[in-house]
Amino acid sequence: MTQTLVFDNTALSHFARANQLGTLGTLCEGFRCVTVQQVITEIFDGIAQHAALGTIPILPWLEIRELVEIDDLVAFARYKGELGGGPTKNNGEAGVLAWASRHGGTALIDEAAATRIGLRDGIDVRGTLWLVTNAYKQKLLTRPEAENIVDQLAATTMRLPTDGAQLFAWAYAEGLLP
Repeated sequence: MTQTLVFDNTALSHFARANQLGTLGTLCEGFRCVTVQQVITEIFDGIAQHAALGTIPILPWLEIRELVEIDDLVAFARYKGELGGGPTKNNGEAGVLAWASRHGGTALIDEAAATRIGLRDGIDVRGTLWLVTNAYKQKLLTRPEAENIVDQLAATTMRLPTDGAQLFAWAYAEGLLP
């Protein structure tokens, strides 16, 4: 069975802003990739500031899902209540956690609060750098390519725990690489 990645806004937006959505598609080879409508709404809200985001909803490898079943909506409401943030903030994270909790898969979330909540609830939650190091392990990227991607993401103001030069030392310390 193919592993499903459930994308939050952060990875999608920053890969788009770095003009690296093609690379992101390569990193996702072998995975089923899903996002939820709440993430797409966040992306649409950012198009005026970053036009490159407009290509995300039409990516051929990304499925967009709506939370329509009552149990999906209950899960969304629970996560949204816990994450807070008014009517629009954290809707993407809440939607991703709800979908992953109900339908399975790995939630690809980089925000600390949502990650803690997901892990607490037994959801497999990973970050963008897990995806990059996984692609390196699968020989989809060379070491210099992986380091370059991290630096390109950082140049978009993405908050990352390391830069490209220290990626592999960080990944070994975090247990992402053997």
